[in-house]
This record gives sequence, structure tokens and C-alpha cells, in this order.
Amino acid sequence: MTRKEPLVPEKRMSDEELPSSKSMRYDRQLRLWGDKGQLALENASICLLNATTLGCEVVKNLVLPGVGEIHIVDNSCVSVADIQSNFFLTPNDIDKPRAECVIATLKQLNPETKHHSYNMSVPEFINSHLDSLKRFSVFIISNLNPYNYKELSHIAWDSNIPIVIADIVGLYSVIRVCVREHCIIESKPDTPLPDLHLDKPFTELIDFYQNMDFSALSDIDHAHVPFVIILLKCLDQWKATNGGQMPKNYKEKCEFKKLINSLRRKPDEENFNEACQNVNKCIINYRLPDSIKKLFEDPSCNISATSSAFWLAVAAVKQFHNVRGVLPISGVLEDMTADTQTFIALQNIYQNKAAADSNTVREYLKISLEKLGLPVNSVSLDFVKNFSKNSSFLHVLKTNPIGLTCDTIDDSLREFSEDPEDLCHIIFLFEACQLFIEKHGRYPGISDDSLGTDEAKLSEILRTVQTNYGMPEVDPMMLIKDFVRYGGTEMPSVAAFSGGIAAHECIKLITCQYVPVDNCFVYNGGTQVSSVYKY
Repeated sequence: MTRKEPLVPEKRMSDEELPSSKSMRYDRQLRLWGDKGQLALENASICLLNATTLGCEVVKNLVLPGVGEIHIVDNSCVSVADIQSNFFLTPNDIDKPRAECVIATLKQLNPETKHHSYNMSVPEFINSHLDSLKRFSVFIISNLNPYNYKELSHIAWDSNIPIVIADIVGLYSVIRVCVREHCIIESKPDTPLPDLHLDKPFTELIDFYQNMDFSALSDIDHAHVPFVIILLKCLDQWKATNGGQMPKNYKEKCEFKKLINSLRRKPDEENFNEACQNVNKCIINYRLPDSIKKLFEDPSCNISATSSAFWLAVAAVKQFHNVRGVLPISGVLEDMTADTQTFIALQNIYQNKAAADSNTVREYLKISLEKLGLPVNSVSLDFVKNFSKNSSFLHVLKTNPIGLTCDTIDDSLREFSEDPEDLCHIIFLFEACQLFIEKHGRYPGISDDSLGTDEAKLSEILRTVQTNYGMPEVDPMMLIKDFVRYGGTEMPSVAAFSGGIAAHECIKLITCQYVPVDNCFVYNGGTQVSSVYKY
């Protein structure tokens, strides 16, 4: 934005204005998820079941940004194989409880995080902590047979606590998110379209741009007219000669750009360049986003006294849309070439409109709460403001529970599985490996003498898995050979990369910001190729 302001002497900050040690430590991440997200992270309690190399990498990436508590459950003792792949263990840790040794290292990374270790099996931990399992924010499970956490998966599903499964063998890893319903208000899309309402300008905006006479402006002022005003002025001229219609196709938008350029006084006016650059993004007819339409049609939108604040607000926004024909405006105005006074005036118009829309949504919500016999203050004003501001980007993630059946598996996964080289076979091979361990008491390929026979055994178990899910029987021999050849080892580089991915998903789930993976991320470290499947 062009600003011509007089220089002022630099003012030294007082002690009260200096950033705190916490804000300095977490400065970069605060720019991503803000104070509210950081508070959610600091209040979160994470439980890791099985301290594998990958599991440790996940919790490391949660401890560093300041997660509140880490609980590690593992009854194994440190082995030579552990210290060869796990940077959180040293030769001095051999034969010591693995959970305790990992915790000792994690404490050095961030003293503000509370750490707890449990030297017991996962089933033993679950049975002895049934009353406290619901206090956890996320469960992270790494390289465990689902049989060992079957009861936990039911408790987590019923309590709507997310489970992140992180499995690794050699150069292959799978990250799976399991949650009954995860509601996101601040999804923060990478490239959101500007919310300017140019196709349906509201009264205050119409008054503002119609009162601006371009011919009466000086050259300097003309070069600092916000591109929003330029587009609105040109739209008036266009509609007057095109039956009140907006430019719709490529040809018409090219003609519209010529109309914009005809208003230029000088070829180097940046604001007119911005107007042309924003034609494709801003000159579009309003359409309810498919994702929001899906929410409006969701059965949860039929609210009751037990509905969450999220769905109560969705119902209010739906009513707003039914009456106004548009969603509440966000009030966000991007930076642009303009003089300070005009920009602030335009910004205030959008922000005031956003506040008015939010108040309307609040009134609809208030009426609903009264009808349901709920306190009118059960949903806070700040919640409604934030909800209205982000109403175009709301998102709800619903995944399948752990323990799929042939009836619940996604059809798209069946289509991918017909290709023996597709990464989806890695998902089923991890499950086949767990069944192999359950049957033979060891991981396939741990002995050189058994490589050939283990390949045949694993292939047979894989076919059983495929049959159980109603999948075509495909034999991905290269993958089977790799899984047996690695013998259950964890590559530190793959664990580090996949641990970062899994930690990101945990942070999304904790802060309720950004959209988590839906719902299974698969990575091949050998080819450095990844893919996402609904599983």
C-alpha cells in the first residue's frame, strides 16, 4: 500500500511494551495460529502409545512448540536396535525402560512441558486408567497391533478424542487420523478469494464509491483510488450496456479489462494494474461454496438442546443465508495501492458491515437458544464474531473408526488398489505385518534365513486382508519384498520427516485451525512420493 507519511523519531519501547520471553520463544508459530491456538496447545495433553523412533519424533515436534503435557506408555527396554535409529536414546540407556529414557531427553527440549512415563503395556495402561483416558486431547499410536488398543479406540471414538496412528517400516510410513467429528472454524485456506461482494454491493459501499468523482481527482489522488472502487465504477458502466449482467467468460473479462484501462490517466498507475489483476478473482457471481452447502444439509444442522456451539452457529448462519442470499461478510480487506485516508474509510465500511452481519447472526442464534431452552449467553459474542468472519471457510472432518469393514471402506480406495504399484497397498501391508506378528510372534524378515518364506507368508496374509475389505487380490511383490527386507527397522530420516507430518496433524486437531489430512497419508521414502487416501 502506498503511504506518504512524515517521518517521526523512533520511539523506544518501555519495559511493559517489550515482548515476553514466551512470545519471543514462540514468535514464528504465533504468526501461524495466534494466541488462541497457542493457549490450546499449552492446555493440551498428549498420550503416546509405544515409543518408537517415529513416535518420539512426533512428540518432539509437539514439545518444541509448547504442548502442555506428554504421556508416554511403553513397557519395552532399550535395545541395541533402538539406539541405532532413535536419536533420543544413547548406549547408556540399553536395558533401561524406554519410556523413561525418552522422557529424560524430551525434558531438555522444553522445560515448560510436563512429562510423564508409564513402564507398562498398553492394555495394562488402558485398564488401569479408564477413568482418566477422556482427559487426553490426542492419542498417538505407533506400530501397535490394533488388538492392543481396541478398547481405547472405542472410548476415544465415543468421546470424540482424535487418534493419530503413525506407523513406519524402513522407507515407508503411514499417518492416519481417526476422529468422529472435528469442527474447524479457522480453516485458513491457502488462496481464499477476496470477500468484497462486488456482484451484490451493500448500501454503504454503493454510497462510498458513487460519491467519488474520478474526473475531479488530481493525478496523485487518481493513482491512489483503491482497485475495489475502480472495479465497482467499471461494473456500473458494464452493466448499463450488458443488460445488468456481470462479465462471465474469458472474452467478456478481456473486454472488461479494456474498460478499466480506458480510465487510466498514466500507463504506470499501479492501482489500475491491481484492478486488472483482480478481475478473475473478484468479478464473479456469488455462489454458496459446496463445502458450506454440505454443512447446511448435514443432519447435525437440525439443532437440539444437545447440539454443540458449532452446529448452533451453523444453523444461525444458514438462516442468515436463507434471508439475505449471501453468507456474512468477513470484513477482511487486503492491502492495496491507496492513500491512507481512503483505504481506512473503505476498510471501516467492510468492518462495520461484518460487525452488522455478525450481530444479525447473533440475533438468529439468540432466538434458537431461547426456543431450545438454553441460556442466551451459552455461546459467546466473540465466538459468533469469529464464526461469522470465517463462515465461508467452515469445515467438518468426519473419518471412519478404527476397524473398518467391507461395507465402510471408501470406494476410491478400491479403485486405486487395482494398480499393484499404487501406494495404497502400503496401508494394507502395515495391517498384514501386524497380523503376521500376531501369528508368528515376530516381525517378517528379522532373520536372513527366513526372507523367502516370510515373503510368501506375508503375501498370503495380505490376500486375506484384501478379501476382508472386498478389495481385488493384487500382489505388490516389490513392496512385499521391501517390507520383509527391512525386518521392522525404522529409518531415522523417514521417521523425522513423517514425525513432522504427524505432529502438524496433531496441532491442527488441538488448535482447531487448518484442515487435517482426510484421512490417511502414505509416504514412500525411496521414491519420495506421497499420497492421501480416505481409509
